[in-house]
Amino acid sequence: MTLIMAEVKIRGNRPLLFNNFTIESIPLVKKEKKGVAGNNPDEWRSSYQVTKEGQLYLNSDYIFSCLRAGAKHTPYGRGTMEPVVSATLQVITDKLLLNRFVYDENELTKDSTEEVYIDVRPVSRRGVKNIRYRLATSVGWETRFDIIWDNSLISRNQMESICIDAGAFAGLGDGRKIGYGRFEVLDFNFLEERLNA
Repeated sequence: MTLIMAEVKIRGNRPLLFNNFTIESIPLVKKEKKGVAGNNPDEWRSSYQVTKEGQLYLNSDYIFSCLRAGAKHTPYGRGTMEPVVSATLQVITDKLLLNRFVYDENELTKDSTEEVYIDVRPVSRRGVKNIRYRLATSVGWETRFDIIWDNSLISRNQMESICIDAGAFAGLGDGRKIGYGRFEVLDFNFLEERLNA
């Protein structure tokens, strides 16, 4: 078995909506909320992650899930690559650092032409209508990550196709079912190949 490592660089061709789910998302003790039920204008404040320097990032499980979802669209025998990707793929990069920053939350607006903005939209789920507030970054966001996989199960070309399909059909972040978080692969570079005994 040979393990292959590659560095992948991607650029968003659709806005990326953040919706980070943390332990604090469902507190043990009820807290007073701003706004009303289904319309909390401060909801976005706890839905994203930044470094100490204010650089936005996503956790590695976001890209793992995205690539697994993209593999549904990559043919493999009589099925798809999804179960094979789940079995062999490892995302080496812990934080997917974006080329976008939040320096001061109070300066953010709802203007979608800004690099980082507050996305406000109505959503309907099971007949319940709510207003959702999400931090978003406009088209042109970029990040890079390293992945490793067993090339006896997935060839180099197949893994590159999976990454392309993930960007075209799956996407990252919130609102993926309506086309948000889609991206293109800018670079797919092989870094290392090693035997795994």
